[in-house]
Amino acid sequence: MKKTVRTDDPYRFLPIFVSKLQNNDPMKTKKHPNFLKHLLQWGVLAAIVGTILHARWTEQPVDVEAYCPFGGLEALSTYLQRHSLACSMSMLQIMMGIVLGVGVILFSKLFCGYLCPLGTAGEWLGKLGRRFGVQADLRSGSAVDRLLRVVKYVLLFVVFYYTVSSSELFCKRFDPYYALATGFKGEIVFWMACTSVVLLFLGSVFVRMFWCRYICPLGAVSHLFKFTPFFVIVLAGTWLLGYLGVANGWVWALAVACGGSYLIEVIKLRSCFFPLLAVTRDEHDCNLCGACEKKCPYHIDIHHFDKVRHVDCTLCGQCISTCATGALQVNRRRSLRWLPGVLAVVLFIFALIFGNRWELPTIDEKWGDYEKVEHLETFSMDGLLSVKCFGSSKALAAKMQTVPGVYGLRTFVRRHGVEILYDPAVTNDRKLQESLFSPTIRKYETPDETVPVLQVLELGVEGLRDKMDMSHFGLLFFGREGFYGFTSEFDCPVRVRLYVDPALALDEKALREIVEVEEYAFPNAKKEVKPIPMHFELKSFRLGDTVSRRSFAETMFADVEKLKGRFVENLERWGDSIQYPRAIYELPMAGIEKMPVRMGFPYFKSFLSTREGILSVDFVLRDCSPALRLHYVSTMWTPDRIWNEIFKAEKWTLRMADGTFQESEPRIAFLIEGRTVEE
Repeated sequence: MKKTVRTDDPYRFLPIFVSKLQNNDPMKTKKHPNFLKHLLQWGVLAAIVGTILHARWTEQPVDVEAYCPFGGLEALSTYLQRHSLACSMSMLQIMMGIVLGVGVILFSKLFCGYLCPLGTAGEWLGKLGRRFGVQADLRSGSAVDRLLRVVKYVLLFVVFYYTVSSSELFCKRFDPYYALATGFKGEIVFWMACTSVVLLFLGSVFVRMFWCRYICPLGAVSHLFKFTPFFVIVLAGTWLLGYLGVANGWVWALAVACGGSYLIEVIKLRSCFFPLLAVTRDEHDCNLCGACEKKCPYHIDIHHFDKVRHVDCTLCGQCISTCATGALQVNRRRSLRWLPGVLAVVLFIFALIFGNRWELPTIDEKWGDYEKVEHLETFSMDGLLSVKCFGSSKALAAKMQTVPGVYGLRTFVRRHGVEILYDPAVTNDRKLQESLFSPTIRKYETPDETVPVLQVLELGVEGLRDKMDMSHFGLLFFGREGFYGFTSEFDCPVRVRLYVDPALALDEKALREIVEVEEYAFPNAKKEVKPIPMHFELKSFRLGDTVSRRSFAETMFADVEKLKGRFVENLERWGDSIQYPRAIYELPMAGIEKMPVRMGFPYFKSFLSTREGILSVDFVLRDCSPALRLHYVSTMWTPDRIWNEIFKAEKWTLRMADGTFQESEPRIAFLIEGRTVEE
């Protein structure tokens, strides 16, 4: 209950005067520092720094926001609305978000007071500002204070709107913690991140807990949890809008949640029934010295309260440790002083354990008339390394929609797993495995004329489940003298045809030593070795036929031909061969089989589609090596101009999927100049 202090009471300082007469100065009484809070704050910062340094030294990827409860709340909202999770979202984050919500409702904003690195930074920067006397006294409830509190709710709405709409964590674009932890190299918008960092550091120096009070969207959603009855009403309203099929009902619910929470906060500045824990003040023991208020990171007017339910209170315990008379306690009990810090640790450990034990699907999609099928079964497979993010999951879903008898797909990125919903009357497990498999053609190099024929080794290999497995399998033979390429096709086990120099005289034992290694030492761009786990097993081996050098080149060329493309808009404008005579520009492309070049070629085709008079691109086999052919309008281009403005261009203008254009650095380096040839 709020207490009013009479500032005109001539006896208000009597308790202090009496204590001094008794030689028991409350300001000199032994205080009890909050060691647990300081330990947790330093421990969190040390863990963050250690994780970042370990990632830098080992070059292992690390998600610096894996333990972010706000990201977890974004992920949970996205999953409930879209039934999907972006690759940067995890069950651990979701569990952290759930635990934060429960913790705020039952106890208080414990994460903010004990574990949040931004809260710790804001508190320490505030002490620095007070030491140098530059900090303004912006009291809670003032006009400026109430006006500034709207900012975090605006950010909360924007962040959740774009996150749910795109299935990506929008907060990464401006999160100062994420920007600093990644060295401004993460998924940030540079000006947003810089602005946030400036607001965090300078704002906290000049205004107490500036970031936490006015900017932080996590603070806004925590206040929504504090206003528990209103939060329950918002949840019920969101469900009702969804049940009624209201378009974008979640947007309206989000707007009401943000707007309503702001109004409750600025009008009352306190919660009513929750949380269950609060700092309590014994007015008989309190001497109104004001030390607790000076020590409070948020400068809450504690002497106005019998039970401190102020929205800013995090139960950090600073006021309790400062109180010399023992007037401040947690729920009026001395024994509960350490409970908030202990609860913060317990909740964190709980989220850590259960977040690593469960996993929500990255996507959960169904299609077709699955409700009309009498009996559906689920096929499960783990270890599909190509299932590594939200984008790859969506690509797999698009592929599986073309498979007869398949009606749904769930992916689990953490364990690289899939669950396929299918009709057993139409398909079976073997056919589904085949649909997941990607037949591969890979060429290492073209044999020279001293190797007129190649030996084919026919292998049966277990463990080749998808295209990523095929990529790793190909690394085992890359760079080995006398190995020229391989093809694969589905079977149980997968059939692999390996093309080698007959002079190698390989047998099963030699192949097994190559194939059945536990890991492959792959050198990265910095010439440092990165170990890649392998799990392949050689089930069968036999010597196949011999093939000519030309036949091998034609087999490998089949994969290169897939890269050709026609530019529809250009053909519609200049496709009339009578009005616009055509010509062909040809140049050698011996390195087109290499993966970096192949991955860059779609960008090159996008660039070609933006050039006037360029009609199509394809390939032809010249002396066992592929050559690129560019079809163009001869009256608009010359060979010299094509070489200088297209193949040696300093910038590529790319046509994006949404119809916009974007400039990019060239993805392919063309080294040998071509020429115009006859059709």
